[in-house]
Amino acid sequence: MDDGMMLVVLGEIIVVLLTLIGVGIAGCVLQLIRVRGLLEEVRADTLETQQAGRLREMVGGTAVQGPVDMFKLFKHIQRSREVEWENPPRETELIEGKADIMGSMKALCEKYYLEAFTISTDDGLVVASSGGDAGDAISDAAKYSYIFTEGEYPDDPTVMLFGIQHKGSNLVGILRTEHNIPERWVQDMEHDAIAILQRWL
Repeated sequence: MDDGMMLVVLGEIIVVLLTLIGVGIAGCVLQLIRVRGLLEEVRADTLETQQAGRLREMVGGTAVQGPVDMFKLFKHIQRSREVEWENPPRETELIEGKADIMGSMKALCEKYYLEAFTISTDDGLVVASSGGDAGDAISDAAKYSYIFTEGEYPDDPTVMLFGIQHKGSNLVGILRTEHNIPERWVQDMEHDAIAILQRWL
């Protein structure tokens, strides 16, 4: 083999080696890109899980629950940012002049700017209601008495729950309001609810 042919062969060998090296480097680069993508996905999933946990805490849930209901979360955040209701309770007679317990319950709603107020037993039976759709009172009593006794928060930001003691029984006050009423009113509502129960039951 002459020197010219030898140089050609060596050139071909060098080209092949460079090609193999190039393919190897390209493969490594592609693999690194894939690994980086996987790491980004893991990181995103971790951040999403952490954010979901924080969001569930905001709506009274736990980190082991299913996906966050963003509509409920939005309502919760929206209401939490509202200015606290500044108007004082109305001067309203709750007992005198009322024909029955429903009349007293309606007066309590008027006093505290409520859409509805239901008192239930801790096992879900309606004791008294401000009226309106009877199905709503029955549904609220069954649903929210259980939530209250379990120590959980209502899934509806327009609903507030508090406990009532009457004649040795544990009752649940279930109120609905669009206003962000002060929590300090709850004790006054409890006293008024007990007064109504003592008058009529």
